[in-house]
Amino acid sequence: MPLYFLAILEPKPDRTARLKEICQSVADHVKENEPGVLKYQWFLSGPPEKPKIYVWEIYKDQEAIENHKKSSKMAWLVEIEQKENNLLSEIQVVPLEEIAGWAGRD
Repeated sequence: MPLYFLAILEPKPDRTARLKEICQSVADHVKENEPGVLKYQWFLSGPPEKPKIYVWEIYKDQEAIENHKKSSKMAWLVEIEQKENNLLSEIQVVPLEEIAGWAGRD
């Protein structure tokens, strides 16, 4: 059974462009190297002075989550944040429970 998460990032307003670069790099890595990640999409929302980035994540199983958390790219993401200080606060990760709806039309 898939596992769903929503990650929420609050970039500093002047760091949004840099975070777009970072998210593309991370998303590309996940797509190429983590087959257990079924969906990994980044979204930007809100006004330029108070933007938020949302990451919608779906994992095949708990092993896929652990592989993602231990990946070299996640370590790189932490290192970049420590060096560049792009975020206003820590990344919030919210587990989601599917209760209704559908993901696509076959």
